[in-house]
Amino acid sequence: MNTQQPAATQGTAMPVRADAQRNAARVLAAARRAVASHGLDVSYHEIAREAGVGVGTVYRRYPERDQLMAAVLSDILTELIDTAHQALDCDDAWEGFSLLFTGLALHTAQNAGLSGSLDQHGGPVVAEQRQELLGLARSVIERAQDQGRLRRDLAWQEVLRLTGAPAVQGCVLGLESDSAHGHHFVLTVLLDGLRTG
Repeated sequence: MNTQQPAATQGTAMPVRADAQRNAARVLAAARRAVASHGLDVSYHEIAREAGVGVGTVYRRYPERDQLMAAVLSDILTELIDTAHQALDCDDAWEGFSLLFTGLALHTAQNAGLSGSLDQHGGPVVAEQRQELLGLARSVIERAQDQGRLRRDLAWQEVLRLTGAPAVQGCVLGLESDSAHGHHFVLTVLLDGLRTG
């Protein structure tokens, strides 16, 4: 008697079709862009339009909004964690700090409501990534302080809060903000003010 099971039932998952993988990547990338532009309340229709797929594709991949938001936040945090590891690998502590500070600042500026959403969305995976990133960021900051490259009169939490400054937009005395130029200008001023000497 032949006891061999068919390939599809031998305990190995069926491979995901290449086009399905491409669609999943497009949906996630589009969701990131849409969240960056419109915040976490962006509609599935907007995400589908941005991805160039039907709205049904978005729903099939992420039946619940929380699943989609968790995927977006996890994707962003993964990038920032990678940046933090690169920062720690830099021989020059100031160069590493500048890399991470700039990455955090630009991600915060480009992703509406990111920081304020970490506790409300994503569940345990995002919470774990958030804690990992905080630990890495603290190491990057304190290493730069220990090497005398970063001012020591600020706690690491205060330094991290400063990464939100470039995201602040507004009109001052009738002068509209120039976000494209403004983010980099504020970053330059902040880094100059944080550097010792």
